[in-house]
Amino acid sequence: MEFNTTQAIKDNYSMLAAAEEVDVTVLAGHLQSMGFECMRCGECCRSHQGDNSVLVFPDEVLRIMDANNLSWHDVCKPSAPQFIDNINTLHSFEWELKRHNNESCTFLNEDNTCSVYFWRPWICRTYPFYLHFENDQTPRLNISECEGVGKGVFNKEDAGNLALFLKERLISEIQEEIQLLEHLDGLENWEFFNGNINENIVKFNMAVHDSSGCTVVERHIKSNSEE
Repeated sequence: MEFNTTQAIKDNYSMLAAAEEVDVTVLAGHLQSMGFECMRCGECCRSHQGDNSVLVFPDEVLRIMDANNLSWHDVCKPSAPQFIDNINTLHSFEWELKRHNNESCTFLNEDNTCSVYFWRPWICRTYPFYLHFENDQTPRLNISECEGVGKGVFNKEDAGNLALFLKERLISEIQEEIQLLEHLDGLENWEFFNGNINENIVKFNMAVHDSSGCTVVERHIKSNSEE
């Protein structure tokens, strides 16, 4: 596939400059005007409303690990593969918080509280709000589906804190992508992955790319001979 890593890095630096110019006071005003109250329903941690995957960066994983005496793979798993190379290695970008078989987050308690609340990732900390670049390359406030939107009143302090978190999250996401791209090698030789593995392959490697480089994880799948 054709991909210009140098240009992508340059584009991200432009977005980083725009993110650093986000006016927290104005953003806080927008948040106050719409209102929000967490309903403690835990739906954002379950799959009832669709994709509830939570992308996490290496520093976020390490923070949860260190505070809770967990291993890397207790906390996260590779995100879905997007590319495959000529030796059948799958390539994905970043990690996801671990989930149970029912797709609920592994850190969701029975009473809908979070067992790693104080160390939760940016996505969880700012949900259901996020900043997203529109066509004019300006970061805009977006809202994910959530019953709590419009049901409460943001006081000035809470709105200001969330606005700051949103800005810091956006900056962190862009910085992570820049570092990932700087470590990325060989992308021009990969093909888009369509979700199918050759039926004769029972083991394959998944390469997970993030700001720290590349981590190779071995995966096992059931072959026809094992059925």
